[in-house]
Amino acid sequence: MRRPAGWAVLSEIALEIAGLNLFLQVTTTPRESSTPAKPRRETIPNFITEVADADARHYRVRTTSGPLYAGFYSDGRVRITAPDGRRFSGVAVENKAVMAALRDDVSFEMEMIPAGSGAALKISGGPYDGQTLQGEAIG
Repeated sequence: MRRPAGWAVLSEIALEIAGLNLFLQVTTTPRESSTPAKPRRETIPNFITEVADADARHYRVRTTSGPLYAGFYSDGRVRITAPDGRRFSGVAVENKAVMAALRDDVSFEMEMIPAGSGAALKISGGPYDGQTLQGEAIG
């Protein structure tokens, strides 16, 4: 009795493995749930939340380099963190603030413009010069 060629045996085994792999992929694909996913709680940087103020307002501000986080406090203080780790602090007077970096010699002026559930920040000088950035309330 003649034995089949080695390549034929290997081809048959490879075909069986491919078929089993396809079967596993089809049968174990996650199905869409009928219940909506729970929204992920956003982590606000400590620099923004460490000020204990029941009336504080926190915002996420979208920029091309990543989100800024801003905190506005009842005593007029304003804090901002940037995606690169820089932190800015200032005091708002009549919706305007001069913001200064805590570690280097960078500052800018910022005007806060309330907008529905968020705020717009119109910036003059510094890393976001000439931009009006939209902020959405968080936390």
